[in-house]
Amino acid sequence: MPRNVEIKAIQVTFNVLDPEQKRAYEHAYRKTNSSGYIKRLIDRDMTGIAPAIMSAQTSIPRKLMEDNFEFEVESFV
Repeated sequence: MPRNVEIKAIQVTFNVLDPEQKRAYEHAYRKTNSSGYIKRLIDRDMTGIAPAIMSAQTSIPRKLMEDNFEFEVESFV
C-alpha cells in the first residue's frame, strides 16, 4: 500500500427490525467485500448506470412507483 494514503469511513446503519432494512443488511453482509460492493453501487448511481433488475417482484407496489411522492428520511432511518 502506498505511503500517502488517506482512508475515510462512512458508517451505514440498518434498523434490522424493519424487514426491508434487514433484507438490505443481510444482502450486503453476504458480500465478500461489502465495502467494495457499496462503493460500486455509489459509483453506478453517480454515473447514472441503473442496477440490473434481479426479479420482476419488487417491494414497492406499482401504484406507489407511478405516483409522484416525496421521500421522507425519517421513515427509512
